[in-house]
Amino acid sequence: MVDSDSRARPGGPAVPAGPPVVPQEFSRFFLIAVTIAVLSQVLRAAFPPFGHFAATTNALAASAAIIVVCLAGFLAPAARAVAGPRGLLLAGVGGLLAVRLGMQVLSPALWSAFAGAAFAMLALTALYETARGLSGTGFAVAVVGGLTADTALRLAFGTWDPAVRGGVLPWLACLLFVGAGAVALVRQLRTSVVEAPAIGWRDALGAAALGPFLALQILILASPAFAASSGWLSLPAAGAVVLGAQALTLAFLSSGLAVAAVPGGVCVFGGTLLGIGAAAVTGRYGLTGSVAVAVIVVGQLLSAWLLAVACRVPLRRGGYRGRSGDLPVEARVADAGGRAWRVDLGAALGGLLTALVLLPYQAHYAAPLPLPNKVLPGAAGIALGLLSAIAAARGGPLPGRSWARALGAGGGALLLLVVPAAYAVSAPPVTRTAAQVGTFRLMTYDIDQAVDDAGRLDPEAIARTITAQHADVVALQAVGRGWPLSGTADVGSWLARRLGMRLVWGPAADHQFGNAVLSRLPVRATGTGRLPVGAGPQARGYVWARVDTGGGRTADVWSVDVQHGADRTQTRLTEIVKLLQIWSGAPHTVIAGDLGAREGGPEVSRLTGQGGLREAGGGRAGAGPVVSIFGSDDLGFDDTVSAAPRGFALAATVRVIG
Repeated sequence: MVDSDSRARPGGPAVPAGPPVVPQEFSRFFLIAVTIAVLSQVLRAAFPPFGHFAATTNALAASAAIIVVCLAGFLAPAARAVAGPRGLLLAGVGGLLAVRLGMQVLSPALWSAFAGAAFAMLALTALYETARGLSGTGFAVAVVGGLTADTALRLAFGTWDPAVRGGVLPWLACLLFVGAGAVALVRQLRTSVVEAPAIGWRDALGAAALGPFLALQILILASPAFAASSGWLSLPAAGAVVLGAQALTLAFLSSGLAVAAVPGGVCVFGGTLLGIGAAAVTGRYGLTGSVAVAVIVVGQLLSAWLLAVACRVPLRRGGYRGRSGDLPVEARVADAGGRAWRVDLGAALGGLLTALVLLPYQAHYAAPLPLPNKVLPGAAGIALGLLSAIAAARGGPLPGRSWARALGAGGGALLLLVVPAAYAVSAPPVTRTAAQVGTFRLMTYDIDQAVDDAGRLDPEAIARTITAQHADVVALQAVGRGWPLSGTADVGSWLARRLGMRLVWGPAADHQFGNAVLSRLPVRATGTGRLPVGAGPQARGYVWARVDTGGGRTADVWSVDVQHGADRTQTRLTEIVKLLQIWSGAPHTVIAGDLGAREGGPEVSRLTGQGGLREAGGGRAGAGPVVSIFGSDDLGFDDTVSAAPRGFALAATVRVIG
């Protein structure tokens, strides 16, 4: 791929070939791709510890500390001044690779989350040093290529990142990425430094575009869990959608279908469309199904094109004299004199924008913002368009058009579809008949997004607890399916596969967080909905599944989560009244979950008095989730036990009578 401005120009006498103005080694593209993949892994691994830190300390102080760490990119000019461009590259990319290895060795914790965030911000600035002299399109190809490899890796592990897992295969994945990145980094450090351009503040702002681009990728566009939960798809199908969109984007970028000058208004319009799409599919009432799938596919193309346009000027080399047909005239005057530190600050601003989109978006569910949080991904798309408009009509190197290159890049990415295909065909059987007709083992479990007391994502511990109870049907609450606080993992799908159960999903706070029913027994019907928000701060909901218990008998199992907090009793009672209205006294019904039903509390009275339900067990003293099991009077309950530490789980044997 020709991606610098060192190619031959038509006209004039032939001259002997000399050394390239810009090094053309494949290792430059490879280093950018690996750095982006590792950066994404490190940031996702940081989300659960950050969430636990905010939940167990002062949330405002914790958020401020995280934002301060995300200012680390602004140290890049100082690092450049002290150690030079190679020192910046070594500190940013080398430090990021070291943190990634440290996560695997020591298991992710708060220290690694802070270190990872700091070096990720510094690595963003170093990427522009690595890419200097490439076209914006070439840079975007490398970035999307890294995200594509990262997507395939996540799908191979069911979206539970190998960075936060132990075992041989996660270690191999770590060594593959860190080792490949280290080799490419060493090679890059041995090459000549490309002269930086004389660049003004306006043009340097184009480097900030990588920030909102990454925020959209992490939250929506490169998230198989988001595609699965919002698209109502299985995880393998959702992974195929994301990989297919990335392959299409790589083909489009590699084809060279671009123009030397793009009207700024076109970029603004494209960013606005991207922002509207991102806002439309996020938040409590985000659009789902085919609309969400379309936003992922089109958004991937649009965001990558805008990134390519925005980065053209910051990536110019010193001495660039423009291209034939460029506008305006000054683009043909040589850029000389340096000032790369302005590009450093532009990239650092982009890193900060990533944090300013993702952190408030998630914090909104605990402390609501003045506006719906869907405004943030919408603003990220619009910001990407505005930053692209700044560089739209400016000169910059562009690759030549090549359909062969497009087919190679897109076709190579499509080969990765073997990963979700293999994941799908290797799934265990998901249903079986009841061991005893009319009887099944039920468990209700508030899993708190599968994040343990140390702030580590650990769905395997949840799976072991469920397995120990030999549960046939599980009512889960606080399930993440693409939420940042659960590392954007699809916890619901991972648990269903691990346990050999079918997943029935019920969104609540948004389509990435809610309740679920897992069942080994055949599922005959399902339903889901939200409950009144009341005092909030987030919407709660329910999901139910009608399971076949054999002998022509069925039972409806409801998983419910209501508002938490001692000061929200009235809201809980309102939610329970709504729940009972929806249930409307249907026979053979179990309502299980975090119902706030403490012993002797008004919630119990409402469920047993107005609802006519019988309590099988549940409730406990103290703060935290209160899980309970209630059932209609045509069900019997035996062997009710607390099944997990801290009283967050309850199991019982259910008998369908009559």
